[in-house]
Amino acid sequence: MNERFGEKPLDRLVLTAADQRAVDAAAVAAGVPSSELMESAGRAAADWILAHLDPANVLVIAGPGGNGGDGLVVARRLFEAGVGVCMLLLADPERMNPTSREMLDRLPENVEVSRDLLVLDEGLASANCVVDALFGTGLSRPLAGVHQEAVDRVNVSKARIISLDLPSGLPSDTGELLGPSIRASITLAMAFLKPAHLKFPAARSCGNVAVLPVAYPADVLQVIEPQARVCELAGIAARLPDRSPTGHKGTFGRVLVLAGSRTMAGAAVLTCRAVVRAGAGLVFLAAPQGVRDRLKGAVPEAITIPMPEVGGELAGIGDDGFRERLDQIDVLVAGPGLGRRVATARAIREAVAAFDGPIVLDADAVHAFSGDLEALNRAGPRVLITPHAGEFSAIAGVPIEEATDEAARSFARRIGIHVLLKGRPTAIATPDGRLWLNPTGNSGLATGGSGDVLTGTIGGLVAGGAPLESAAIVAAYLHGRTADVFAADRSSRSLMPSDIIELLPYVIREAEREA
Repeated sequence: MNERFGEKPLDRLVLTAADQRAVDAAAVAAGVPSSELMESAGRAAADWILAHLDPANVLVIAGPGGNGGDGLVVARRLFEAGVGVCMLLLADPERMNPTSREMLDRLPENVEVSRDLLVLDEGLASANCVVDALFGTGLSRPLAGVHQEAVDRVNVSKARIISLDLPSGLPSDTGELLGPSIRASITLAMAFLKPAHLKFPAARSCGNVAVLPVAYPADVLQVIEPQARVCELAGIAARLPDRSPTGHKGTFGRVLVLAGSRTMAGAAVLTCRAVVRAGAGLVFLAAPQGVRDRLKGAVPEAITIPMPEVGGELAGIGDDGFRERLDQIDVLVAGPGLGRRVATARAIREAVAAFDGPIVLDADAVHAFSGDLEALNRAGPRVLITPHAGEFSAIAGVPIEEATDEAARSFARRIGIHVLLKGRPTAIATPDGRLWLNPTGNSGLATGGSGDVLTGTIGGLVAGGAPLESAAIVAAYLHGRTADVFAADRSSRSLMPSDIIELLPYVIREAEREA
């Protein structure tokens, strides 16, 4: 949460268009003139462009609203810094909002302002950067006429496109596309992220997103509850569990992984290896007898526990030996590769009922509770489920196209558990209704076994002392970050789950250095 704007935050706030309007109004009511807010936003954008892009000639395209006013401030600031500026105003000055009109009046006389679309081609021919300030968060209908024509011409230019707050043509609050929109290289978000920066397909049009400081008083956030939060690297560092220099394997926690079947033994291996990579002191692998015998050498770090089986799948939790192990561990991880036999689902539910500590349920363990949400409700906030959209659809009883972050929030609140809904972006919802959207990752994660690594990473972090909420946020970030690191110099399509495990120590170290 931002304590004072301009400081490095642990979490970025995600605001809807209505939230943004409420914050703006609260700032004005608190004594900050709207012109000061606009000046602050435009100055931050101009400073960012000067610091990162070395602009020589810039074309600024401004619209009639507040976004256009921000663009006018950028044009003035860049001109005063010695940058060549071409200004295209696609608005009637008499119909602009008063604050934006004030910014138009503040432009130096030497900055020629044209309202003729014919100047666009000339400006695009000489500009190495285009600042898109046509429309911001207030757009609710598709672009048309001169605005659509301008967007189409900008998109085919070779200039780098920098959008202010949101690429023109995108709706703020969803990942949908209304129609034609700017395809930005960079989007400079003003103080807050918007849902469209994170949700696809709209997020693809945003390019790289940087969040800029704006002169809002900190207490204006009291008027809204953010749509969601996005954890920054500093927030990941703050949420990593402490690592005592005098600790031992008991200090760093014991995880029992209930996973694997005859046809999906690899899921158990990947999960256990991720548990260890995430820092757990001890990992126990409980697997069907025949699978356990095959895996003893595959995961030498794990203490293996043979479990009853039928047809190569878990058939029960056996005698008191397994229950005794439950008394010795700190976290239970269940689901990867177990299968969906009736006996297997019953055994999963029995194991959950028998354990009173933190529980991470993935894949087939999520499915095991599809007809027994009351049991999940009884276990309560010490449970985290990690479904993909199909698994969430089944357990929550919603169509797969409605397996969204908002549905995850609603389900988490209704059942009283934590939910990590895998996707782009991955969403983490808490029983009290808060929501995080994860900013890292790419399509390389869309491969079998990737989710098993995520589940194991969460379990290892919980064993080390992280609360379920923090473990889910951190694991999702690190998991996605490994994919981004891999794709920096290799093809994301070649990423394997074992690569994620091998890269985990490096991305964890990145976070540790941030602390």
